[in-house]
Amino acid sequence: MRIRASSKLSIRRASAVLANNVDSSVFSLVALVLAGFAGASFAWPMKHFRGWRWEHVWMGQALTSNVVFPLLTLGVLWPLFRDYMTAVPAARYLTLVMMGIMWGLGGVGYGMSLVLLGLSFTYSVVFSVTAVCGALLPMWMGLRARPAQLTSFSLGLGLCVAGTIVLARAAARREQEATATARAHVLAMPVPGLSYAASLLIALLAGVFSAGMGLALAQGEDLVNGLLKNGVSPVVAPLVVWIPVYLGSALVGLGYGLYCAVRSRSLENFLRPHAARNWTLVNLMGILGFGAVLLYGLGASVRGHPPKNLAWAIYMTSFILSGNSIGLVTGEWANSSRRTHIELFSGIGLLLAAIGFLARA
Repeated sequence: MRIRASSKLSIRRASAVLANNVDSSVFSLVALVLAGFAGASFAWPMKHFRGWRWEHVWMGQALTSNVVFPLLTLGVLWPLFRDYMTAVPAARYLTLVMMGIMWGLGGVGYGMSLVLLGLSFTYSVVFSVTAVCGALLPMWMGLRARPAQLTSFSLGLGLCVAGTIVLARAAARREQEATATARAHVLAMPVPGLSYAASLLIALLAGVFSAGMGLALAQGEDLVNGLLKNGVSPVVAPLVVWIPVYLGSALVGLGYGLYCAVRSRSLENFLRPHAARNWTLVNLMGILGFGAVLLYGLGASVRGHPPKNLAWAIYMTSFILSGNSIGLVTGEWANSSRRTHIELFSGIGLLLAAIGFLARA
């Protein structure tokens, strides 16, 4: 499949210039780390909504990050994609939509875990599972070959798991030491109070299902490579994969959010006081969420990039590290003991070591 020459040649030339200037493995690593930071920052606005319930926030972010921003970007760049995307068999898109639904289910579980288990616990436990599944599943499914440096790969994943376990322990201690005011959350949940075991099960399942994002890019690597060969920048070439994945995720986020809002009789809250503030925040979430995916697509596709399983593990480790750092800066650990802080920084150190070993694998 080839993109037909047209009057939009200037767009392709600009895209090719960008592609030719970002072929460094170091650049790839930086892009993946920044993608993790943007993805971790995605949840920060959830602390600042007024008058909305959890389902309003999740519907709003699904609309902005999964539908509006991706489709606007594709619309602007459609001349680059039209001939190629229209020639892709519908069955390929259906597979990617199904992986998007898988990712969307993980997203709903992640969103609930932020409230049920706390920000730091969610970053540590949910995405440690995602990091391991996202690194191992592509190899198990035959989508990727084993990494050349298997020892470094294994050490990196082991350190990732060890670091997130230590951070989870620190997060559990922080919750025990937190005051009642610190435990209060501004978002009402659509589910009744759940036991710790049930909440933990949701978090673990969310981690497994969230690996659908990494599987989708591994499964659609040939589609991305086809666009790259035609001069499309690695910044936007993964849109051929992300668009169906995002639409699949939006089906879950919007559908479940609408069901919960109807059940709680709170649909009118979208237009009540603080609406402008809240819609600004969900647009910020959309920018951070979509921006993280563009950066991940760049880091995982540019020349000199690591294999997809390693790219996913690096991204998720950066995500966990950044999420806990944001929690520290915003005062989530202000009332914690010295021992809890030691566990926190020990976990962060293990994650930094994990990034180093994964980058060498």
